[in-house]
Amino acid sequence: MILVAEYVSPGHPDRLCDAIVNNIVNYVVSKDKDALCGLECAVHTNKVFVDGRIAAGKNRRVINQDKIKEIVRQVYRDAHYGDRYTANGTSHDRCWHPYPEELEIILDVCIERLSDDERELRKYSDDQNIVNGYALNSPSSDYFPVEHYAAIRRGEALSKESHYHGPDFKVLVQIDKENGNLSWHRLTISAQHHRDEYYKQFFGYIKSCIDSILDRLFSGTPWNSLSKIDNSCFYLNGAGDFVQGGPEGDNGLSGKKLCVDFYGPSVPIGGGAIYGKDPHKIDVCGALRARELAVKLVKEHVFHSVFTTLAWSPGEKAPYIIEAYEIDEFGTKFKVDDSLLPARDFFSIECINNDLNLADRKITSIRDIK
Repeated sequence: MILVAEYVSPGHPDRLCDAIVNNIVNYVVSKDKDALCGLECAVHTNKVFVDGRIAAGKNRRVINQDKIKEIVRQVYRDAHYGDRYTANGTSHDRCWHPYPEELEIILDVCIERLSDDERELRKYSDDQNIVNGYALNSPSSDYFPVEHYAAIRRGEALSKESHYHGPDFKVLVQIDKENGNLSWHRLTISAQHHRDEYYKQFFGYIKSCIDSILDRLFSGTPWNSLSKIDNSCFYLNGAGDFVQGGPEGDNGLSGKKLCVDFYGPSVPIGGGAIYGKDPHKIDVCGALRARELAVKLVKEHVFHSVFTTLAWSPGEKAPYIIEAYEIDEFGTKFKVDDSLLPARDFFSIECINNDLNLADRKITSIRDIK
């Protein structure tokens, strides 16, 4: 059996879009916990398009176009656009671009105050939705599938080594599982670099970095066999040079990397994108509660893994479907008895926001729930 999962870096065009709308929402919600936000973003070359609606603030609006543009440019900086690059072991004066200061930011965002009538409706679902949660009884992988955990943690660690590569890269893990034992089938990395970087030296940089990351992640864990990888299982830039990267090599849209945002390709997604939406929307608070319920059940009842489903209709405070299934190591599903589930009020929009303190915590990912 081969387990597969992927990580996409913050400098990838789709991830730039997700971070832009997410950071705008976090800023607005920090000013008004009842804020209503629905935003989308697209990027290409040096252009950034943001559209949607923000309704927040009682007496005045809490954000303006200048602040949105400031947030956009900071997202590019955080993803290392504008940083100097290293090639063949030498730091260069040139920087990764597009440069944050030179972005052309085009906004079509309705910015207004949140009326008292609309504020009162925030406790009710404004859309229909089905959200799924999942947890594997594996504290060592933060209760996520091991392949998903491996891809995400390795990618996050590689992001911190930005002097070795450009902002845009992907990690794809393929792990063999046989009789409970794990081994590397293939680790694929596509990493942006400058045209004056020699492949042999670039391979050495990235492979050395990966070896260090694997050792830190897996040595002393139940998956110690993954702490090392042979060169024969390591693939870097298989299609050749990856010079034209980021939004200059591809366009990007928010809400496209759902498998990466949730549990990897082995678990049905349900729901929709988390980014660009305020925490009163079911896509966000419902998905977080579904994950929390799954983690709670595997911890309390020692299930192998748990899959949960919550479903809302428009105008409801709490879901009309609340289900959980135990999944054993052979993949067989068993419905969890309703007596083991919390009361319906536990799943209300207000209860979720208050319990998880979503206005202040600024949860950015389903991985924040452990």
